[in-house]
Amino acid sequence: MGAYPALLRQAVARHWRRWLAISVGFVVLYYVGLLLLTMVRFGEIPNYVELYDVIGSYRQILRGTPAWSDAWRIMLDEPLFETGFKDPHYYGVATWSYVLIPPKMAIVFAAGGLLATILVLAAGTRESACPGSRARAYAVAGLGSAFIGLTSATLTWVACCATPSWVVALTMLGMSTSLALWIDPFGAVLTVAGFFLFAGVIWRQLRRLAIARAEALP
Repeated sequence: MGAYPALLRQAVARHWRRWLAISVGFVVLYYVGLLLLTMVRFGEIPNYVELYDVIGSYRQILRGTPAWSDAWRIMLDEPLFETGFKDPHYYGVATWSYVLIPPKMAIVFAAGGLLATILVLAAGTRESACPGSRARAYAVAGLGSAFIGLTSATLTWVACCATPSWVVALTMLGMSTSLALWIDPFGAVLTVAGFFLFAGVIWRQLRRLAIARAEALP
């Protein structure tokens, strides 16, 4: 177990360009894909863009909210960027919007880094001729990515939810609004489960790599 951190550092350092490309690529593909899927779902092109002073909003929240327990909950929902479609026939109200929220973005960045770690470790285990199929590891990592990607979506839709939420993505996939809102509180559980799946895959890869290195010693 003590050798695992060293093996992890070595794998990332050896393939750091690949690790960085996968990490950034995952985040870019996620957010670009989410916007494109939303546009296709509603058949509309965004007609407004808003950029918010999120740092200023955080300062104002901290100054104006006496309880820290309340302040951090409010800060978790403060947007950085928003785009969507404002229907001129609906009093200029945004019928749907695509929102970027820094804490959710941090979760997606973390998921991208873990996915990149799994892939560079897979390269290391292949080079060390470790036994076992990598297909199962990729499947588990894919499930973890799906959990985190789904629960990190921050969309709004007047027919579903007035605040950015992942339940909008569920309704876009065909789930009823009432059921999606009922599932909403379980979003954090699914996010944590996704990270546990990532951690489990990385641990198994490091274990296989450590065994292979030990067997290669004279």
